[in-house]
Amino acid sequence: MKIPNITAALALSLAVAIPAVAQSDPAEDAKRIETVDKWFTQYDRNRDGKVTVDEYSMGKSYFAALDANKDGILTREEAKAALTPRKRAMDWKKMDTDKDGYVTVREWTGTSAEFDEHDLDNDRVLSRYDRDLGREMSRAENRLEAFDADRDGFVSRQEWPADEATFQKRDRNHDGKLTVEELMEDVKKKG
Repeated sequence: MKIPNITAALALSLAVAIPAVAQSDPAEDAKRIETVDKWFTQYDRNRDGKVTVDEYSMGKSYFAALDANKDGILTREEAKAALTPRKRAMDWKKMDTDKDGYVTVREWTGTSAEFDEHDLDNDRVLSRYDRDLGREMSRAENRLEAFDADRDGFVSRQEWPADEATFQKRDRNHDGKLTVEELMEDVKKKG
């Protein structure tokens, strides 16, 4: 993959993974739309005006997030909609009314389903840890998608691009397979 393609894919994946927290800037919106147009053209391999899961290589979870109507086909409009700021921005800092660095269920201004979607550690509090965990989960899903050559849902030693010691360190249950959970970095140690 060429560097511009990686940049476009990264920009798209970040737009999906990170909730909008600021008002839109027309110049930034134009850049995002240009980026998604380039990205869409790259992934629409058969040039039929839509991207399928088979054409998309950034992971099934990103595809599902972009596929607004859940029909298994990503249109250019769906991709552009994912890159433009949402009408109702979720500003976590404003929601944190007691300024303790956490957003509780009582402080949350979105729906309960949205809260649950962001509360990845299921502790009923939104924190930086939840955001970090969400980003790392997306990265791990992308790693699995990239390394799982036979598409069996895990990475075998033969598929693993690094050395044996690194594989063994990640294979926590020693079953010879790396799952999404095992491909995740330890967010707690980082934060």
